[in-house]
Amino acid sequence: MSKRSIEDYIPKAIEAIEALDIVNDKGEVAKQFNGYIASFGASIRQSGLLATVLFYTNANSSAEEEREKVVYAIEKIIGQTIVVDNKVDKAIRAKVENAAIALKLSIRTYKLV
Repeated sequence: MSKRSIEDYIPKAIEAIEALDIVNDKGEVAKQFNGYIASFGASIRQSGLLATVLFYTNANSSAEEEREKVVYAIEKIIGQTIVVDNKVDKAIRAKVENAAIALKLSIRTYKLV
């Protein structure tokens, strides 16, 4: 984990939160997103990056909010897609982890409802 990379990603994370409508016009974020974002990093460690991304982008899930926005936000932060042809480039894992931390820190600047 690179502290400098995380700091560089925070402004991009805020942009992603706003661009993907994770935050509403009142500056509020659904509390479910906080949980999704908080558990993303742990899921990577436990299940692996590919399994986590596939789980978060599952359109058939019964998630209360659009959980796939977490993956899209991370892709927006790092400036590239995570999964290509059902494979994950191993070099991308550190970027994804740093972006997930930046997203987790950035989401705290908004009111959770």
